[in-house]
Amino acid sequence: MQERKIKVAQIVGDATTGGVISCVLNFYRHIDRDDFQFDFYSYAPSKFDEEIKALGGNVFYVPKAIRPLSHISKLKKLLKQGDYDIVHAHLTTLSAVSLLAAKQAKVKVRVCHAHNTTCKNEKTKIVKDMLRPFSKTFATHTAGCSEHAIEWLFGEKTAKTSFVLHNAINLEAFAPNDELRKKTRRTLGIDEEFVFGTIGRFVYQKNYKFLIDAFAIYAKNNPNGRLLLVGDGKERNDIINRINSYGISDRVSILDEVNDVQKYYSAFDCFVLPSRYEGLGRVAVEAQAMNLPTLLSKHVPHEADVGGVYGFLNIDSPQTWADAMQMVYDDRPTIDIHDTLIGSYFDIENETKRLEEYYKSIL
Repeated sequence: MQERKIKVAQIVGDATTGGVISCVLNFYRHIDRDDFQFDFYSYAPSKFDEEIKALGGNVFYVPKAIRPLSHISKLKKLLKQGDYDIVHAHLTTLSAVSLLAAKQAKVKVRVCHAHNTTCKNEKTKIVKDMLRPFSKTFATHTAGCSEHAIEWLFGEKTAKTSFVLHNAINLEAFAPNDELRKKTRRTLGIDEEFVFGTIGRFVYQKNYKFLIDAFAIYAKNNPNGRLLLVGDGKERNDIINRINSYGISDRVSILDEVNDVQKYYSAFDCFVLPSRYEGLGRVAVEAQAMNLPTLLSKHVPHEADVGGVYGFLNIDSPQTWADAMQMVYDDRPTIDIHDTLIGSYFDIENETKRLEEYYKSIL
């Protein structure tokens, strides 16, 4: 054990949406905490705070990066007090704001991390495109969850020297479990129905209204099928209204995300992700680790295909997805890849060791 822990400030931003903070926290659960301490900087309290503290980390709240002056002022002060070795910013295009504060606080090692991309019709695309060239301005190193996300944020040249930290998962938790499947389906009142499911935020990026359109077509032609939507977000009411407009509320269920989300995967027969864009799509990896056939949008990076993707589909026609759902129902493909992921980039034990080595190499 080294004399002093390596202290890393993890700037995660919005901790209520789950994606980034759950990924970073997953690494903190598995890292050697005799050698490393993570402190988390977010915009407001979240359900993860108590676990972070129990693991030995601290939680600090700072103004949103879209208010740069107040964000920099507060963050700079806290970073100076924290005496950090590394600041790791996970705000993608807004990371420059946090890393400027880190530079002013004289933190020598500053990592800008790419977690996402965008699409041409997204309302914030213009802003993202304007900020993108400046994202790494105050970074000493660049990283990301996939080559696709890294190249989108930093460009092809910088991508060649960036560190890819895969959104790895705990393969012990995400493993096929017949008993868990029976228990969860019994609790949800599901008998022999074929279940399509997805997990994520109810936001424009995830394209769930399109998914409802597709399932409505499938449901019209096939009486055997349920759709489970696990998550929450600002499009929740719009999604509910769309479900009701098709008269399929008895065949679509909305479930709140829980810490043991693997129980919902166990209830699925097929995982679907019609995203307009993704940095990687960790939920797709989790689903495949549970040996689920998976239907993904063509805008999900092919790096997310770890052996169980039944198809990458265009998102220009709900009929295309309805047809693909019917094909999965008819074919009932057998996926058996869980064990092949052990020791891979998507195994949290393996990837955490890579992160430890990376942090030590850049100091």
